[in-house]
Amino acid sequence: MLSGIGPADRLAALGIPVLADLPDVGRNLQDHPATYLVFTHDEPVSLLAAGQERYVRQFEVDGSGPLSSNVPEAGGFVRTRPDLLAPDVQFHVLPVMFVDCALGVPTEHGISFGPCVLRPYSRGEVSLASDDPTAKPRIRCRYYTDASDLSTMLAGVRTALAIARQSALSPYTVRPWAYPASDSDADLTAFVRAHTQSIFHPAGTCAIGPVLDPELRVHGVAGLRVVDASVMPLVPRGNTNAPTVAVAERAADLIRAAASEPALAATGAESP
Repeated sequence: MLSGIGPADRLAALGIPVLADLPDVGRNLQDHPATYLVFTHDEPVSLLAAGQERYVRQFEVDGSGPLSSNVPEAGGFVRTRPDLLAPDVQFHVLPVMFVDCALGVPTEHGISFGPCVLRPYSRGEVSLASDDPTAKPRIRCRYYTDASDLSTMLAGVRTALAIARQSALSPYTVRPWAYPASDSDADLTAFVRAHTQSIFHPAGTCAIGPVLDPELRVHGVAGLRVVDASVMPLVPRGNTNAPTVAVAERAADLIRAAASEPALAATGAESP
């Protein structure tokens, strides 16, 4: 957008010369909203102490110890309704208090787990706040603007509550730190709206189709491709890391093939 590619009316309002009028740039923002149950306990098995010097040294020596954790050490996929063809909820389980979208500091040993909505119908957008490239953009996730997403999340939280009540977890769910007042629809909805956070899977704002062609080239702009999770028309039913790597590998092949075409044309050879 700062380069003049995007909705012409919005760019013009900010005094940005329009290079390509593509109204869908920044639209179609999708993410996996997550809602965690958080409990604290007295068992010394969480990642609370991972930053201690002895563990730093252990990690430096052989790559083991608490600092070798990927943090979300367990998870799973569930269908919240039997008629679904694929899972609609993913769980992440963390052996630590997950506070303020990981920006907060854990204060006790803890465990956090909960659902995220895998195929959201709600759509947000990213837009410019000004023509200053150092200014933060406006990001509107608009979670739960489609009521079906909220229904899925409520079902996921009910599943999380059932997991939390299992006897095997009782040593680690001693003190509820983030927990709904009851399992009524009203209390679950209040809990979800107060505790929903991103699971860091934003996608879709430069989607193949309205913004890009199938070879990731921006419509109407020569020599420009987009290669990241924003190219996905739909956010995957799971983590976006591996699919983004796959997009990058494909882009590398496309760029390599495009670069070889002039040389092949000069020799009269056929492209592989």
